[in-house]
Amino acid sequence: MYSTYNSGMGFLFRPKELPRPASLTFTLDQAGHTYDDGHVGLAPTDITVSERRVAVIGLNGAGKSTLLGLLDGSLKANAGTVTIADGEERLDPAVKKDAKRIDNLVGKVRREEISNSFYQAANISEALKKHKVPESERHARIGNLFAHFDLAQVSKAKASELDSEKRHLLAIAAALSFEPSAIVADEPSKGLDEIGTAHVAKALFSYNKQVIFATHDTDMIRRPEYAIDRVLVLDEHAVAFDGAPAEAVAFYEDLIRRKYEAAKR
Repeated sequence: MYSTYNSGMGFLFRPKELPRPASLTFTLDQAGHTYDDGHVGLAPTDITVSERRVAVIGLNGAGKSTLLGLLDGSLKANAGTVTIADGEERLDPAVKKDAKRIDNLVGKVRREEISNSFYQAANISEALKKHKVPESERHARIGNLFAHFDLAQVSKAKASELDSEKRHLLAIAAALSFEPSAIVADEPSKGLDEIGTAHVAKALFSYNKQVIFATHDTDMIRRPEYAIDRVLVLDEHAVAFDGAPAEAVAFYEDLIRRKYEAAKR
C-alpha cells in the first residue's frame, strides 16, 4: 500500500505503514526449539494465545524463555511453525519480511538486554527512528512515557546509574515506545521486592496492551486488579497446565511439592 505527497518536485511514492491491530493471535503448531548445544528449550507444542493477559510460570529451565522467544519472534522454531495473526494478516517469524513486521507489532521486555551504556532518551529516540517515527513525535512519546513511569528526572542518565526498579521500568518504557500491539515480557519484575514488583506490574498493565509475561511471582498472577485471563504452567520443556489463575497456581504449587519430595528420596 502506498501514499503520495508533494515534495515541491512533483509527486513521489512512499510505503504506507499498515495499521496496528489492537491485539494479536499467536499460534504454535507443533512448534519447538532445540538449541545449538543440543538441549531442548521447548518440545513440539500446539497452543494458541489470543487473550489480553497471559502469564507463563514454571521452575528455572522449564522452557518459559524459549516459549516467549518463539512468541515474540526472537527465536526461530526448528520444529513445527509459529504464526502471528490479526484477522487476515498471518505472519511467519521465519520469513524475513514478516519478521520485520512482527518487530513493529511486538514489544519485548528484557531488562538484562538494556546495556549499562544505554542513555535513556537518546537510545529510545534512535529505536523510534528505526521504527520510522517522526522526530517531533519521538520527543513527545519519550516525554509522555518518562512522565508516566516517573523517569523524567533521569531521562539523560545511563542505565548503569539507575536502581533495579527503574531499570525494569526503563525496559517497559522502551518496549512501549513504538506503540506495539502486544508486549512479551520475560520476568519483568525479576529480583525486585514486593513494592518494586507492584510498581512494575502496574506499569506493565497500565497501557491497556495485550501482555504475555513469564514470572515466578504467583501472587501477581492471583491479584484481581491485574486481571490475568490465562496461565500456562511449563514443566520439563512442555505445557503441563493451561487454565485460570487460581487453578494454575494450585497446580504449580503441587508440582513444586512433588518435585521437592522426589528430590529428598
